[in-house]
Amino acid sequence: MEFLNENGTAGGRLLWLTDTYGDHNGVSTVLKSIHSEIKSRNLPIDIMVCSSSVVPDDHLIVLKPVSEFSLPLYRHQRIRIPNMVSLHRAFKRGNYTRIICSTEGPMGFAALWLKKAFSVESSFYLHTDWLMFAREVLSMQEEGMNMLQLALRTYYRRFDNIFVLNTDQQKWLTGKKMGFDPSHVMLTAHWVDPVFSNMLNPVSHEFPFDITAPVVLYTGRISKEKGVLELPGIVTMIRSVIPEIQMVIAGTGPAEEELKKAMPDAHYLGWVGQDYLQSLFAAADILLLPSRFDTFSCVVLEALSCGLPVVAYNTKGPKDIVEDGTSGFLVETDAQMAGSVVRFLLDPDTQATMKQAAIRRAEDYRADRIMDRLLQDAGLLVESIAV
Repeated sequence: MEFLNENGTAGGRLLWLTDTYGDHNGVSTVLKSIHSEIKSRNLPIDIMVCSSSVVPDDHLIVLKPVSEFSLPLYRHQRIRIPNMVSLHRAFKRGNYTRIICSTEGPMGFAALWLKKAFSVESSFYLHTDWLMFAREVLSMQEEGMNMLQLALRTYYRRFDNIFVLNTDQQKWLTGKKMGFDPSHVMLTAHWVDPVFSNMLNPVSHEFPFDITAPVVLYTGRISKEKGVLELPGIVTMIRSVIPEIQMVIAGTGPAEEELKKAMPDAHYLGWVGQDYLQSLFAAADILLLPSRFDTFSCVVLEALSCGLPVVAYNTKGPKDIVEDGTSGFLVETDAQMAGSVVRFLLDPDTQATMKQAAIRRAEDYRADRIMDRLLQDAGLLVESIAV
């Protein structure tokens, strides 16, 4: 395996910039998995984050912020401003030949500054659907949406390549409104931590009720854009046929109190760590994902890896992962979501078949294959990768 410099000679190194690492969000979780893969294979890549709490590690550079604050509309994520002199010195010292950035915050603009200062190729790894966020969370109207799309187009076009996590994003960027060259929009994927695997004997005491009752699970950020406020209606429809089902919610977020008022009889576990989450996946019967926001949805892949089928909307990331009718269900409406859960819970044969299919589907997302493809698409890896 050979890594290339910008001029095509061997010895290339890549710096991966991010505004979030160690926070409780999907981007941070993904970057931790990427960091583990980098360390285990000693790849010529370093991740750089601006933080006052993250501890530096092999292949993980931490810059102390010169300023730190929160925005009213996104309070859970701190905005941290890096010292540009320290950033410049670190880039020069590391002899980096390429850049990838995962976030549109200060480190994103720092990536573009480094690109110009050192004349290196830069790529953006697109995690978040900001148009959906603006529509669902900010209730932005058409004029504002058009302005936001123009701003995103201007920003993303300053990078040489864009990595996307689903075919919807790929079509959006290469369509008429965004106008990106298809050869510079590359499809990639995530993988899950090895802790997420099928347990033959799930622990029965993970839930605070009789485990013989059917368990429907939601896990993730409890926020409007994740569709969690649809859950009370969906659960009501399921209970009209299967009254004994238990709804379990794992996660925290700004809509938590509103959801508890609308669905007080659900079991709220708060934020849970990976080990506990893995046992929840293994002990539940089915996972509900009412989000139309997820660009990939690691929680879907984590659930499938534990043999837990998923019901999700037929959109963005989930539709590229879930095989409808095989490893789960892809639906269009909340009524179809409830109906799919009912049919699944009433058919033991379907349950057994889907659990095995879920595990097989998750095996398609191998870390080494995904990472090698990404490095090849970024122009760093010269070895041809079999797909």
